Amino acid sequence: MNHILFVEDEQRGVNPYLGALERRGFHCAVAQNGDEAVTRLRTGEVDLLSLDVMFDPGRAFEVSSDTLWAGVRLLELIRQRQIPNCDPALKVVVLTAVENPVVEDKIKKLGVQEYLKKPVPFEKVIATFMTVMG
Repeated sequence: MNHILFVEDEQRGVNPYLGALERRGFHCAVAQNGDEAVTRLRTGEVDLLSLDVMFDPGRAFEVSSDTLWAGVRLLELIRQRQIPNCDPALKVVVLTAVENPVVEDKIKKLGVQEYLKKPVPFEKVIATFMTVMG
C-alpha cells in the first residue's frame, strides 16, 4: 500500500483529502508537529510527504522560534539523510497557505514534486497526489 504522510498543524485542512485518497488505495496519516513527523518518517514506510510550510517544530529538530521555517528545516533533514530510515529522495508535495517567496524558493530548491498554494481546488489536489504517486 502507498503511504502518504500529511504534516499539517490544522488537521481540518487535510481532512477532505484523506477519505478520497484512502478510497483510491492510499494509507494516510497526519502529523501535527515536527515530533510526530520525524517519528513517522523514521518508520521508513512513508512514500509521499504532503508538507505544510508552517507548523510547530516540537523538539525533534532545531528551528528558530519563527515556525515559518519548520517545513524548510524538516525537508533539509530529509535531504541531508538526518532522519534514520527515511529516503532522502522522498517525494514531497507542498500544500500550504503561506505566501512567502523566500520560503517558497528555498523549499523548491530542496526538491519538491509540486508546490500548491491554498486554496487549491479539491480535484487538483487529488490529481496531483495521484500523478506523483504514479
